[in-house]
Amino acid sequence: MEITTFFNQLSFHDSIIESVSRCGNTIEITFGSVVVAPEHPQTNGNVIEIRNAKLNLFGVTAEKALIWYDSKAPLHHPNPNFPVNEVMHGTLKETGFHFDGFWQTDNWSEWFIVAKSFVLVGEAVSCSRLYF
Repeated sequence: MEITTFFNQLSFHDSIIESVSRCGNTIEITFGSVVVAPEHPQTNGNVIEIRNAKLNLFGVTAEKALIWYDSKAPLHHPNPNFPVNEVMHGTLKETGFHFDGFWQTDNWSEWFIVAKSFVLVGEAVSCSRLYF
């Protein structure tokens, strides 16, 4: 399955990032799985799990990785090339893509990526779990 629209109808909750690679102005992020909401036009009203999901972000012009060691203020991430291991949220806002979650067991991290477009590809499997 290939998805290029309606990014905010994808659920990255509890998704594990397996790898991150960069080539030019493209970032490829590999997830164990991503779930697609039944409202997404490509699901025909079903919840779909995309396994071995590869998310390509094209036209990347900026990225920023932050880590929270306390609740006062974030710091620059010590591993900005791979700042999140387990994603809790993935969203697309006017300012770009935003992922947040855990880098290590207790370290909350945020990853902001400014990119022009995305493509998510992987193996589509019907899913009975309720994510939405």
